[in-house]
Amino acid sequence: MSSLIVAENLSFAYSNNRPVLNHLNFNIESGQLLGLLGENGAGKTTLFNIIKGVRNDYLGNLRRGFSPAELISLPQVINLSGTLKNYEVFELICCFNNISARQANKSLRARWSDEFFSRYEKIRSRRTYAISYGEKRWLLISLMLGLCDRARLIILDEPTVGIDIQYRMLIWQLIDRVVAEGRTVFFSTHIFDELTRREIPFLMLSRNGITRHADINAFMAHGNARTPDEAFLNEVMTGRDHGLSQR
Repeated sequence: MSSLIVAENLSFAYSNNRPVLNHLNFNIESGQLLGLLGENGAGKTTLFNIIKGVRNDYLGNLRRGFSPAELISLPQVINLSGTLKNYEVFELICCFNNISARQANKSLRARWSDEFFSRYEKIRSRRTYAISYGEKRWLLISLMLGLCDRARLIILDEPTVGIDIQYRMLIWQLIDRVVAEGRTVFFSTHIFDELTRREIPFLMLSRNGITRHADINAFMAHGNARTPDEAFLNEVMTGRDHGLSQR
């Protein structure tokens, strides 16, 4: 695998000089599914924004192996006009991707299962205010991933937060599909169960740096913890790891 992102001594502080990111060193490979853990305020969204190019006021080096057109990102907070019908959301995303509805349907047929189409048909003519937060988030993620033909990097900030288990399973089905196509998915989460069941490698962001862990079991062993929650709290409270260490 080739490196899609390489960070060297990456640091960031706000104008009050409060450090958020401290000398981070890590790399993300092409075609990799990688998680990001960290307490609230640890700098996960800031790191995403730096990778996306939204923030450039950082110190250190960041090498990107992708162009802006090859990046897809979904933030944790989604704001959609409640007057839009869901098929109009589909049309807007087609417009943003500069593809026709016919091209989009071809891409969706290649990635969506029958279950996706069935759920979409039930809500396509409803306005966005008339569907739940979970349905709205599922719809956006499903459309963005289903139409990701040009993407090399996909950043998802808490993709399954507030979503019930059925929709979560469908989202992970689609994530697996796009990763199998060779795309990189970098996502943040607080749902340890997803990491436990799927043995996903992840980065742990704490006050003193970032550590890489092969899976949740390696994370627990690293902190001599019996549960993921205990390992997470140990890491957050001690902040003992500096830089990047491979586990």
